Amino acid sequence: MSAATDRQWAVRDAVLRWLLAKTTEGYRSPILDADAIGGEVGWAASALSDDEVYDASNYLFKEGYVTGMPVKGVGIPRPMLTLVGRRVAKTGNPLRSKADARDAKSRRRPRTFAEASVTTAGTAK
Repeated sequence: MSAATDRQWAVRDAVLRWLLAKTTEGYRSPILDADAIGGEVGWAASALSDDEVYDASNYLFKEGYVTGMPVKGVGIPRPMLTLVGRRVAKTGNPLRSKADARDAKSRRRPRTFAEASVTTAGTAK
């Protein structure tokens, strides 16, 4: 994978960890702030940009880890962790491992028409 892809995954993880920390502090729906996120999670690489954080919030929203109102060009400005998002964040595992596992499952051989017909034939009434 490229360095840009690695950074993108790292930003997503950072935003998720930051949201968990803010939720634990009592902020259910904090305002996204690249500098605050970087400071909270100990971001050592070059500073986070607002665009990276917005993209990460959109990804987390699409995957069901956060909820909120999407705003064009701003992502989810005040995201809230969902139950799934909280569970995933508490594990501390990188999001990339979940995505890689899901991709591996989707690359399995698709069922043939005959296999699909046999499966659904038993349920037809």
